[in-house]
Amino acid sequence: MKAASGPALGRAAQWAVAALVLLGVLGGCLIVAHSGFATSPRRGGASVFVPPPQAYLLAGVMYAMSVIGLVALLRDARASKPVMALAAALYACTAAGLVFVLRNSGDIGFF
Repeated sequence: MKAASGPALGRAAQWAVAALVLLGVLGGCLIVAHSGFATSPRRGGASVFVPPPQAYLLAGVMYAMSVIGLVALLRDARASKPVMALAAALYACTAAGLVFVLRNSGDIGFF
């Protein structure tokens, strides 16, 4: 049974979803690479570090958001199953590589 296809995404919607995909994977990778993140209160004061268990939950949500956006873009483009599988593999490799680069960026002077 074929899934019903909805209306095609407009150019602006495609750009917005692509931005969500990129920002989601980048945010998730930053959280994983640094094993958490720090937050600052609105009215000043000491920042609070969010430890890995809670931070990884947020990273998982960001990755999920990013993958859903990627699937939406691929379905809108009517990509075949092999292309979707290749995109999933490239996404996983990109995320893993980005985490590696971000973890080791302090050694070479970035961030």
